[in-house]
Parts: sequence; structure tokens; C-alpha cells
Amino acid sequence: MRKLLDLLNEVEEKQNKKPLKETPSVVDEVGKFFVVKKPKKGMTKEEMVQESTVFDEIKMDEIKGVYKNRSEANRMANESLMEYEKQIKEVEEAMEEFRKTKKEIEEKRKAAAEKIKSLK
Repeated sequence: MRKLLDLLNEVEEKQNKKPLKETPSVVDEVGKFFVVKKPKKGMTKEEMVQESTVFDEIKMDEIKGVYKNRSEANRMANESLMEYEKQIKEVEEAMEEFRKTKKEIEEKRKAAAEKIKSLK
């Protein structure tokens, strides 16, 4: 019985020491392409364009597009960045208008409160 256990242990050791299989060579007919990320605050055009392959992780919710040549990717990044900056400016203008209107309403409220107080 002891010899059987020794034999089993020896077989198990040999199985655990097998060299790992090498990964088979992979054919990539697509090659490199350029991913344009969605713009974020403070991002530059260069940060938006990323050279990738089919083996790189691409999160669809973070990208604007995928292009075969760099010039198209740069053009899209530039357009996206300009549109993003335009939207930021519109939001800032809307917020400024909101603050101005809020201040005017507060002044009118105070004036109305003073008139009501003087009527009492």
C-alpha cells in the first residue's frame, strides 16, 4: 500500500511540473487603429486619440469613434473637443443667467416684504 501511495505522489509531482503550454501565435489582420475617447474636462486632443489593436480593451461608453488612420481620428478629436467646449460655455452662460435671475428675484422678494411690513 505504501508503494502505491509513493507512485501516486510521484505521478502527481510530474503532472504539476509539466511546462506550461505556450500560447499559440495569433494572426492580426486588422492591425493598428485609432480610438477617439470622449472629451473630458482638461483633456487635450492628443489625450483623446489612442493607438490600439484588437487585443486592447475598448469601453464603448468611453469612446467617440474608431478610425483606421490617425488624421481622421485627430479630426474627430478636434471636432469633439470644440463641441465639448461649446457645451461647457453654454452651461456656464446658463448658470450665470440663473444666478442673475435668482439675485433679481431675491431683491424683489425683499422689496415686497418691506412693503408688506410698512402696510402693517
